[in-house]
Amino acid sequence: MTAQAGGVQLDAHLGRHDVDATDDVADQRLDQTTFTTAQQRGQFSRLVDQRQNVLFVRGRRRCVQQRAGQPRAARPCIYCYTCVSTAYLRQPLRCAVNPDTGFECERSEAAKSLSAPRHVVVIGGGPGGMEAACRLDEAGVKVTLVEAGARLGGTLRFAALAYPPNGDLLDYLTAQIGQSTVDVHCNTPATPDLLRRLAPDAVVVATGARRTMPELPGADLPHVFSGDDLRALMLGNVAGEGARKAGLGTRLAARLGAASGLSANAALIRTATKAWLPLGKRIVILGGELVGVELAEFLAGRGREVTVLEPAPRLGKGLLLVRRMRLLSELKEHGVALQGGVSELAIEPGAVRYKVQDDTVVRVPADHVIVAMGATGDTSLADTLIAQGHRVEVIGDATGVSYIEGAIRGGAEAARRLLGNPPVERAA
Repeated sequence: MTAQAGGVQLDAHLGRHDVDATDDVADQRLDQTTFTTAQQRGQFSRLVDQRQNVLFVRGRRRCVQQRAGQPRAARPCIYCYTCVSTAYLRQPLRCAVNPDTGFECERSEAAKSLSAPRHVVVIGGGPGGMEAACRLDEAGVKVTLVEAGARLGGTLRFAALAYPPNGDLLDYLTAQIGQSTVDVHCNTPATPDLLRRLAPDAVVVATGARRTMPELPGADLPHVFSGDDLRALMLGNVAGEGARKAGLGTRLAARLGAASGLSANAALIRTATKAWLPLGKRIVILGGELVGVELAEFLAGRGREVTVLEPAPRLGKGLLLVRRMRLLSELKEHGVALQGGVSELAIEPGAVRYKVQDDTVVRVPADHVIVAMGATGDTSLADTLIAQGHRVEVIGDATGVSYIEGAIRGGAEAARRLLGNPPVERAA
């Protein structure tokens, strides 16, 4: 692909193996061209895409080098287009998975101040908790990470099923934990007695959001799954309500997957679910934010007829501009029905009924209904610990649903505060 901007030809070498030869040349050519010139010629978007291509090529080269034996792995890009969207939105550059990107000149390497805690307990092994734990460990703090589940990852594990690049991020974060001196305890709920025994100087609460089933007519019908029901079922948890609704055969398959460890293999699950999935042909998803639309993409790729219903006028909240435009367009191309601005949702046997903005009542058939809404922040554990006298930092979805970017940035900033370093100033 070639783009013209300011009379300078910018060559994109996607898919090329000679990345060493093309990287520096492409960067030099890009530096000779200004975004102002590109805008004047009506080619701003092409230039943004070209910049992304340059970064992608450089990232491929670094990954190859690190796989060959360099000590520190590169953070994988999850292709959320946060970096590209900032250009369209006239915001400073930032990255969803690396909170330091774009702010390198405004921060120094984190180091312990004299008032920094010597021992920190991180509660919750999702992306925010792992990010905080790794940064504190790198600064020389003793870190204990406790996770109530059997594996690290939190909701990122399910997100990796619906969107494979999230799995690369999960692998990276767990690998960093594995290479650190963080003391990890899975299957370990955080209790007051545990914290008394650990006696930390500070606690980071990264326990995620509270997810409740909204009060919808018909929400208790047997063909209705909450997001937690579906997540537990796909990841091999047969103790939840979702497994009971799914039937004996599905429970046996989930139990086998959990016992064999197969349910921990996201790639295997993605492949297996293309052949068999314990859901009917017609699926209605209630909730069209990030989770709902990525789930729609996952199900449409497995031959399901998917309808997404969202009370807000616009779908895709939680996705940045470019990723949202791209994903919603692709969903429509694959036949997914997207409807925003709905009201008076009601679930019936075999259907979902709702009103559109002109008060027309619509009834859409549904073999199964998945409720991907109802998540809110939950600071109850943090409030209890503060009342007991602990120094507490609350991060991630526990403070309000903020997705991967909010979790990882929250983990990084919590570590900086605990280490006594000034926060990085970020433009809105």
